[in-house]
Amino acid sequence: MLKALKDLLGGNDAAQRSPASEFEQRQLRSAVAGLLADAERADLDIKPDEIRTSHRGLIDLLGVSHAQAEELMAQARIEAVRLTSYFGPVSVINRGFSVPRRVQLVEHLWRVAYADGGLDPYEDHLVRKLSHLLYVPHIELMLARQRVRAAGGLAQG
Repeated sequence: MLKALKDLLGGNDAAQRSPASEFEQRQLRSAVAGLLADAERADLDIKPDEIRTSHRGLIDLLGVSHAQAEELMAQARIEAVRLTSYFGPVSVINRGFSVPRRVQLVEHLWRVAYADGGLDPYEDHLVRKLSHLLYVPHIELMLARQRVRAAGGLAQG
């Protein structure tokens, strides 16, 4: 009992962040896919590079196969049209992911935003807003952005 309490308060990732059921895992997958789908359509023009980048993000973050990533993103694009609030998906992600994993998600959101070779103001706003809701420290948001720019050779701006 004392160890469980210590793990919970100490931030032990295995004890605190592992989804307890298949239902929670499905919710987490859907929530992550939903945020990536919103990043794709933030500039009102979904490009093939953004779609490929979203799929890679799901594979990296969730460890799903390419076929599962395609299925999750297809469903997320349908559900994203009906999304009226980020409260649900963000709450699921905050419960299911540790801070380093949420930083990793924000980095993937930046990758989707920059996938078409530039950064639209709407994409920038969305990633910043989501990182705030995900309780990602601002410095981590900016470092993730810098990593994406450096990896893609994108211009600063």
